[in-house]
Amino acid sequence: MNSHRRPDKLFWEDLWRREEAFRLSGKPELRHDTAFVAVSEIAGQFYCEYKVENKIAFGEIPTEAKDTGTELHDELIPQETISRDQFVELVERKKPSFAVLRVWGNVGGLRIIGMPDHMVWSQGRPLWLVELKTTKGDPNLLWPDQMTQIRIYALLLDLMGFDCSQLGLALVRLKTEGLSEEERRLWVKRVSDHLQSGKVGELEMRYKSLMKVHILSHDRAAAEASIMEKRGYWLGEREPTSSTSLGKCRACEYKSVCPRSLFSGP
Repeated sequence: MNSHRRPDKLFWEDLWRREEAFRLSGKPELRHDTAFVAVSEIAGQFYCEYKVENKIAFGEIPTEAKDTGTELHDELIPQETISRDQFVELVERKKPSFAVLRVWGNVGGLRIIGMPDHMVWSQGRPLWLVELKTTKGDPNLLWPDQMTQIRIYALLLDLMGFDCSQLGLALVRLKTEGLSEEERRLWVKRVSDHLQSGKVGELEMRYKSLMKVHILSHDRAAAEASIMEKRGYWLGEREPTSSTSLGKCRACEYKSVCPRSLFSGP
């Protein structure tokens, strides 16, 4: 879509064909016999690579914070499975519509896959990528791992051939408490409408200290650089690095089994 043309039937047919070829190309040749690397895992490396390593080695360890965040996340952005034909029909409308699809691509020798939280489309072109991050802390803070995640999603969407010339990125940090039942029900549409109208400031005023919408540009170079910085771990060229933050180690659910943990308390 580099020519900025609207997708046609041939584009969609070619996209699904290339996606299938990409899926079949996967071989367990990366670290931990991995064939595909999730965008979220690469983003997690910017938080702490040993946490990524421990998650793969020991599996997901549930915590109250993760359970609360996941529950709110699923409530605010409910997902319904649709067919490819239904997806195409929906996103090709002139009136902005909401739909997500799996993003994928090869970068730096890695086969990368991911699923964005929310997307706004018009005439087959992505207008907004929205990523929701729940927090108990200050929503005004923006962390490198979160910024990396949404920018890689945009990079993959670009590499898939979509016209990303009008694409905006919105990373929404939201406190886990404070929204009424009605606000939760209307959240997706309300955020989408304010992004499209350019009135994000009004939305933030409505929620005051509960939410911050961080608007980012689509930056292919930055996204590619972040992957190149971390690819050596997956290619087996180096061992994982660890965080130097005592606070991160104290909060980490893997601190009791991590050989690099800086926290030894109860």
